[in-house]
Amino acid sequence: MDDLFQNPNDSMEVEPVDLGPALTAVLTSTLAKRLASEYEKPWTDIQESEMQEKVSALVAAANERGLKTIRVIAIRPNGQKVSRELDIDRISKTRSLQ
Repeated sequence: MDDLFQNPNDSMEVEPVDLGPALTAVLTSTLAKRLASEYEKPWTDIQESEMQEKVSALVAAANERGLKTIRVIAIRPNGQKVSRELDIDRISKTRSLQ
């Protein structure tokens, strides 16, 4: 996912749309964990548990709908769209976004 968003002005769409909030929650936690490490700040067990709960909620919502993948679309300021398929089974096994 690191290469999907290249510009702070990129916007994001998620298919199916109703999983957007769950994916955004996972992305936010993942970014917070990365920044904590980068700035040598502690990442607590509570924060890790909360992040894992968000990953579990995303996987559960996708599984409930029988989805194998979620599509994330980055929209560049010039209108170009770049998409990536996220494999639900892989997210479940690795407990992270690919």
